Amino acid sequence: MIIIKSDGQESIYDPEKVRRSMINAGTAPEIVEEVMMKIQDKLYERMTTQALYELVRKELAKKDVRFASRYNLRDGILKLGPAGFTFEQYVAAILRSYGWNAYLPQEELEGSCVRHEVDIVAEKDNRRIFIEAKFRNNFQDVVNLKDIMATWSRFLDLVDAADIGKGPHFDEPWIVTNARFTDRAKQFGACKGINLIGWDYPRDYTFANMVDHMALYPITVLENLKPSEIDAFSKRGLMLCRDIARQDDDELSERVGISSDRAQELITLCGRVIETPPHQK
Repeated sequence: MIIIKSDGQESIYDPEKVRRSMINAGTAPEIVEEVMMKIQDKLYERMTTQALYELVRKELAKKDVRFASRYNLRDGILKLGPAGFTFEQYVAAILRSYGWNAYLPQEELEGSCVRHEVDIVAEKDNRRIFIEAKFRNNFQDVVNLKDIMATWSRFLDLVDAADIGKGPHFDEPWIVTNARFTDRAKQFGACKGINLIGWDYPRDYTFANMVDHMALYPITVLENLKPSEIDAFSKRGLMLCRDIARQDDDELSERVGISSDRAQELITLCGRVIETPPHQK
């Protein structure tokens, strides 16, 4: 069966890819197989990947909200930008959960030749990391060789500045993205020692895995959020389900300007999203 990708290209339907996408979201094996059986009769020739995704997500939602919400991670990330909670803020929050002192510099840093805007600085174990967060709002967009080389050039100028006392020392550069890297970008990154973290790269430490491992899901993975609610949570810096799940319903109601019942509902839903599935305990 032919599937139409978001860029209009044709691809052969691969049920194993669908299975893996659910497994990566923490879905229990038995539920994965149930969903595969449910969608089998609803597939059709030249179905779009987005339609396939929606079909799977709806079936998962019937089984367990946590699986459907985790499966919704990529769309949830796309909603961060319009909400005012930037991808840079999200990446920094993830790194802090892994023990880094990660922050967004308030001003440009001095290079040897020119000043540079740095997305994120992260510090741990006497190491200081320079991080570029590259957000893509299209699943088919990539981070290419030109992007990697520009980051490397920026890093070298910052290193040179540190050597002559004009700026802080950085030990290594990272690039974190919700997209994919081209093969040439990966090759250059490996050659120069740039730590590349993409949606599906490197194999054992992908961006999606970093989120899944610590259950760092943004509240935007929830399907029934209103735009006004997303905006209110963003303005108060409350965008991770794990932070919202720890809130008191009355305090959250007052902070975000929603009813106490709605606050309790969202706290419960976020708690479900971050809860470790029984088969993984």
